[in-house]
Amino acid sequence: MTKRALLIVLAALPAAAGCGPAAAPEIVKGDAPLGGTDSADYLDRLSSTETVSEAVALEGILQVLGQSQERSFAEAVAYLRQQGIVSARWRCQADRDVTKGRVAYMVYQTCQLKGGVTLTLTGPSQRYCLKELQYLGLVTEGQTYNTVTGMEYVAILSRADELRRTGKVPDVIRMEEAAE
Repeated sequence: MTKRALLIVLAALPAAAGCGPAAAPEIVKGDAPLGGTDSADYLDRLSSTETVSEAVALEGILQVLGQSQERSFAEAVAYLRQQGIVSARWRCQADRDVTKGRVAYMVYQTCQLKGGVTLTLTGPSQRYCLKELQYLGLVTEGQTYNTVTGMEYVAILSRADELRRTGKVPDVIRMEEAAE
């Protein structure tokens, strides 16, 4: 194989492996409607769910942003991507359970936090956003791939809203302290 042919093959490898520039990731079930404007109803509904779907998670982020008008899941994804809150690389699916990593990334971006050295150098990632939010007391312990319960998400959203409004992380009652 000549050097020129080898260079052509090597140049094509990243695109073939999915590493090169590509179209925006797919949005699955994009026509699914989000709940709308009643935040009390949303929080009540959310608190009784075992796991939170991506559609429900986006609805909560929109409410923290004060963007509670009705829209479809695809419209919400497009809006939040434009704001830099949802990563342009994510494949979004309305009915899939949201992970702590995605929630942490979205909350980190929503609250416009400035992270430590790693986040400053590498930019936000699910892993380091989760570590930062755990350090601040906004999110409970866990891994990026863990799903989020409804009650847990209610707590995260209320802390994120408080942080956005006051610039301070609300006091967190630790379970060990409450047991004493």
